[in-house]
Amino acid sequence: MTVSGALLIDHFVRQWAELHEREWELTPLHTLTEKARHALGTDGCRAALALLSVWNQHQPKFPTWRHLAADRQSAEQASGERAARWRAGRLSGCTRILDLCCGIGGDAIALSSHCEHLVAIDRDFQRALCARFNVSSFGHGDRTDVVCSDVGAVLPAAEAAVLDPDRRPGGRRVIRPELYEPPACLWAQIRKSVRTLAVKVAPGIPFDAIPADAVPEFVEDRGECREAVLWFGERKPHARTAVILGAGSTVTASCIDASAPESFQKGEVGRFVYDPSPAVVRAQLVTHLAAKLSAWRLDDRIAYLSSDSLVETPFARGFEVLSVIPFSLKRLRAHLRDKRVGAVEIRTRRFPVNPDELRPMLDLRGPESATVILTRVRGNALAIVCRQGNSGDLIWADPCGQIIAMGTPLFVFDAKSHTNRSRA
Repeated sequence: MTVSGALLIDHFVRQWAELHEREWELTPLHTLTEKARHALGTDGCRAALALLSVWNQHQPKFPTWRHLAADRQSAEQASGERAARWRAGRLSGCTRILDLCCGIGGDAIALSSHCEHLVAIDRDFQRALCARFNVSSFGHGDRTDVVCSDVGAVLPAAEAAVLDPDRRPGGRRVIRPELYEPPACLWAQIRKSVRTLAVKVAPGIPFDAIPADAVPEFVEDRGECREAVLWFGERKPHARTAVILGAGSTVTASCIDASAPESFQKGEVGRFVYDPSPAVVRAQLVTHLAAKLSAWRLDDRIAYLSSDSLVETPFARGFEVLSVIPFSLKRLRAHLRDKRVGAVEIRTRRFPVNPDELRPMLDLRGPESATVILTRVRGNALAIVCRQGNSGDLIWADPCGQIIAMGTPLFVFDAKSHTNRSRA
């Protein structure tokens, strides 16, 4: 988006949004384009079409934040709606908040609804302009100041701050905070001026790069660990945390943290196998999850867990084990053919096999489906043939990490009292 195009945002975004809402389902694109060109001019039409493409591509990321002013790159880099709202909820009640390196205002939209006054700062004029428009579109313009400036040059007084440094300086993705822009060496200056600071970092941040006074939070949305946040100060979590964000317009989240003591044990494959979620793995909370699920690790270097009873949890996918065989292509192919398996999901951890390359080699035939987990247990390569575990009520957790059941009591699947329904 050019500067001149950005200056037309308030005009063409609203008009194109109106056209899109009213006529998109019934009107061919070329007709819409002609109407937009007539209403907005050639430059406005081009910019509006680019925006439409961004909206369509990023609709899962912004499920209710429709018609954001953004270009493709800024939309990719912006905080997703659910993550931004979760983070803002942590800062609810603060009188004055800073949104540093605000971009197009993904965090600013959420933060502005949780404080009396927000100051959003970005050195990119076009993105600052987009942030101004986006925050105003949600009715929070009167409580938000947007400043185009370097973060180090302008740092107003505030209770809390959210910093989203550039993790792709020069177009290259980096994971170490000292290479961010602004770099980690400037964070101390910010920490001195606020009581709480949240810094967005790469999910793959090395643990040795995390400052001693920071508590990391790894956030998973739509099945991926999309970001991590380092919390400093008064409102930081009491322990390293993995957060699974719920779907929908209402912000719900499940949390597990490192406050519980580890209860490490290894064992053989039991009746069920768990595949922990990406946020749990990245937060190095697999053993903590095992303790909460009364499960054990199959290997101390691999994240798979096992147990003889199934607890439904948002922190892992559970599978009922049908058979366990030493891995070889010939043996696995014969086994699946014998069980009439025609569709298979292949899951691996630290196993030198590409599932997409392996699947056609299995020559699958039959009406049944299965999940095959390829892993190592005490050095032995195994193929664990299983199916999705039985459904129960989800376990949720409060922000302090205490697991609680939502709705009906926690459902526990006990293998000893269960009739074997295996198709085998």
